[in-house]
Formats: sequence, structure tokens, C-alpha cells
Amino acid sequence: MADGRRVAAPGDLRLTIGAHHEAGHVVVAGALGLRLRSEGIMVDTAAEGLGCYCKEPGESDTLRERVMVATFAGCFAENRFRQEQLSLPPLDYFSIIWSLDWWEARGIATKLSNTYLAGRSVSAIQDELEQQSKDIVAENWPTIEAVASSLLAQAWEPTKPLNSGKEWSTQSMAKCISGERVAEILKRFSITAVCVPEC
Repeated sequence: MADGRRVAAPGDLRLTIGAHHEAGHVVVAGALGLRLRSEGIMVDTAAEGLGCYCKEPGESDTLRERVMVATFAGCFAENRFRQEQLSLPPLDYFSIIWSLDWWEARGIATKLSNTYLAGRSVSAIQDELEQQSKDIVAENWPTIEAVASSLLAQAWEPTKPLNSGKEWSTQSMAKCISGERVAEILKRFSITAVCVPEC
């Protein structure tokens, strides 16, 4: 105990960080009008997680942009939580740019049309969208905290596969909240999110 508060164990810290990371993805996705998936948000006993929203933008540059911004949001939400709540250093540059989130976003960026790019480099667009993601995380921080807190309050349950049948975790237990529950939390913060079983 320190100052009358429970000191979090390292595993608890990792779990809490993971919950804020995944909450960042789904809150920003919802704020941008991307559809949430019914699988919702989850984090396993190894603090690995998944925030489920529709990531297939088709041929729409507008949707590509929104998916990239939501994809970047996990690391930015994690960094904000690490610095403001835990007094930990942020993720370092290489941890971010070599993360699965950035790999995913780079794949989408390669499909942006020449019309959208309008002579700008993909790197310049990515810098712009990263800043946009940071700004949306900051604007929606209370919502991100509410979603993360709701996730962390859940009891452990057996890890379920995604609707596609794909296994998202090698761990046997996870904390989960459905996409419908995420949408209910977002509604309390004036964000209307649509939840779908698959996309």
C-alpha cells in the first residue's frame, strides 16, 4: 500500500495498459463513424488484446483514412495512459513503428488513391493522420477511460474465438465486453456507434 492505495502488480499494470490501448481503437473508430463489430473489445491474461471494428475500407479513401486514424489510436491512448496515470515513459519510436498497428496502417496507406494523395507523399499523409489520431484520443479521453474501466471490471471468462472462427489469443482466459456494450458506453458520451456481427 502507498498513500492508502493498492499498488498494482506488474501483471495488473500490463492488463490496464492493454485495456486502454484497445479502448483507444474502438472509441476513435466509433467517433469517426466506423462500424463496431459485435465481438467488442477484449484483453487476455497475457495483456494482449483486440478492439473489433470494421477495417475493410473497400475503395473509399475517406474510409481508408478513418481506419488508419483508428488503428493509430491504440498506441496513442496507451502512451497517454502510461504517462499521465502511471508516470511511465511512452512507447519508444521503434516499438510504435514496428507494431502490428503500424504495419496494418501502412498496408492501408499503400492503397490511397493518387487523387487523395494530390502530390503528397504517403509519409506526409501518415504524419498528418497520426496527429489527427492523437487529437481525437485527447478529445475523447474520458470515453476511452470509461470503456477501459468497463473492460477491466469484467470477470475472467474462457477465451472465445472471433465470429469468423479465428483464434485471437493463445491464452485460455480473457476479459471481454461486447460491441453492443461498447456502443452503449459511447452513447453516454454522445457518440452514436453502429454495431454489426461481421463486416
